[in-house]
Amino acid sequence: MRVLVTFAVEAEFAPWRKLRDLCETKIADISVYQAQIGRALVDFVITGMAVENASRVAGAVMKSPHQFCISAGFAGALSDRFAVGDILVADAVQLLGKPKQLQCSRNLVYAARDDGAKQVKLFLTSDHVVRTVEEKTQLAPFAGAVEMESFAIASEAQTHRLPMVAIRVISDTTERDMPIRVDTMVDEEGRLCIGGVVRQVVAHPLQLPALIRLGRESRTAAEALANFLEAFIKKLSFSSHGWPPPELQEVAAR
Repeated sequence: MRVLVTFAVEAEFAPWRKLRDLCETKIADISVYQAQIGRALVDFVITGMAVENASRVAGAVMKSPHQFCISAGFAGALSDRFAVGDILVADAVQLLGKPKQLQCSRNLVYAARDDGAKQVKLFLTSDHVVRTVEEKTQLAPFAGAVEMESFAIASEAQTHRLPMVAIRVISDTTERDMPIRVDTMVDEEGRLCIGGVVRQVVAHPLQLPALIRLGRESRTAAEALANFLEAFIKKLSFSSHGWPPPELQEVAAR
């Protein structure tokens, strides 16, 4: 059993470097970090932020065989029901401003829900960081959370006929604006740049306490997501001596 897990940035993936002994390899010149979880060989990939980067990297890596894919990482809550560290799983994903929805593999959604994830109808994939309370309020009637990559991952998974599920952790709630414009601090490949962070702090020194809080909450969220995915993947890998396990038989039969 081989599983693909995608993250956008290093901060989302960082807990795995402590949780597991990782082996770095290459698929189509893309760095892939591998670990054995239960009976599953897991390929972890950092795509970079935003749809274009996620599509490019995921499309290349999915040329190697996998049994299913998880689009993982941070998300911004669009409901005050969700707190930092809450794990959400979506029935479907949609690109913000577009009508098309892509369904996640139903039984993977149910398996995540049964493991404690909060099931929502929709994740919105945005082309920018949704950082203000005002914009979150405007989007709240349409989805449970907003992020920047899952629609691209789902599109590539559909192209490669690969079951896919979007599992995200809340790192940003509806209560306050994000202190900085994160999307101004990334390079062309969607990677956070230290220089960009420094420039933001210098330009807005009064935001430093809020930035420190954001970093602390992001670490809490990333650790919660890593612990959830560790148990989720391990359970699926041991649920059957063969493939697919009962949870995914309907998915595989489609």
